[in-house]
Amino acid sequence: MQAVSTGHRDMVLAVDFNYFGTRMVSAGADHRLEVCDKKDDTWVPVDRWKAHDAEVTDVKWNGPFMGDVLASIGEDGHCKLWQEDCTEVIMSGNRFKLIANIKSMTHTPFMSVDFKFINNETWLALITRDGFLTVWEPTDPNSLNEWTSIAELWVCGDNGPGPQHEVGFKAVFHKEKLPCWKAIQAGLDRKSLGLAVAAMNDVFVFRTDKNKKFFRVAVLKGARDVIRDVAWANGSMRGSDLIATASKDGAIRIYELSTLQSDKSSTGSNASPSVALPAAHAGSSQPGRSGKNTPSGIGAGLAGASKSANYLPQDHELKPGQIRQEAKLVDELTQHHGAVWRVAFSQMGDLLVSTGDDGIVRSWKRDKDGHWLEYAEVGGGSRE
Repeated sequence: MQAVSTGHRDMVLAVDFNYFGTRMVSAGADHRLEVCDKKDDTWVPVDRWKAHDAEVTDVKWNGPFMGDVLASIGEDGHCKLWQEDCTEVIMSGNRFKLIANIKSMTHTPFMSVDFKFINNETWLALITRDGFLTVWEPTDPNSLNEWTSIAELWVCGDNGPGPQHEVGFKAVFHKEKLPCWKAIQAGLDRKSLGLAVAAMNDVFVFRTDKNKKFFRVAVLKGARDVIRDVAWANGSMRGSDLIATASKDGAIRIYELSTLQSDKSSTGSNASPSVALPAAHAGSSQPGRSGKNTPSGIGAGLAGASKSANYLPQDHELKPGQIRQEAKLVDELTQHHGAVWRVAFSQMGDLLVSTGDDGIVRSWKRDKDGHWLEYAEVGGGSRE
């Protein structure tokens, strides 16, 4: 394990690596971002600059097909996109140019940001501290300077957390180009996007149909406290999806998402699933939580108050390109001593890494019976 010295003047709050693992960006409580390049076995600073007017809480690299672009969110309620200008001098503070600035629609700071890219196509998912999810795509596919909101949702409906509650929200895309093959076989669009959204103690899994409209396919339950992180494993040829969660209750939970085969054709009904996320409307004001007050807002996306927010579409309600899936809790790992903060799968999806309040980085591997066993641990010293 290698320690990397940064130029931040305060605590580092987030770190992300580019697609190839050769560049690292760190976000700090000092309102700054720092980008480093890997040279042999060391990390060399490329630039450091003030990115926000408050703490920078999360940062993500985009894919390699649209230049070196990263997105950052801060406590100032902004999501900013930065693109490298290689003509600027290294460590000048001007090498990464601001190309887009997305403000929170609810005037509440963003809590999570994530990119999804397929070749030159890019999508951006954002969720605020009060649970308002938005998904964005570039207005012009050849430029990342202007963005359009394509889906919006209050993930907790009318039952959002109160000011006295500790909150936990995170949005994570499925990063592979194709969904798992059994989902495609059941009728899911080959270009469908997958999005896992942690909302307090639950995780909602969304996909898109042939019209790029989001619909909910599963709800992952079982956590006894706020979920801190979500990881979606690669491995589309596995036939099912693996999603891991890290919770404040000290447990890592691993879910298997299987596709339910329908005997009915999904093209035979015009009924809309009651959990579809509607497309955003340009020029809309601050979104309300109730569909009655904001007909063009997100509450309407749950198709009225007559059905539960956890309701999942049945066979006769599926539209072309939509499927039904079933989530199963396959393992609950409780070896961490205290809250678990981060989980991440390896590139092949066969190794899971986690860390938590105990200061130990643990790695897990799946055995032949499908259970996950601790493979190694780093840090923390000896325990009696």
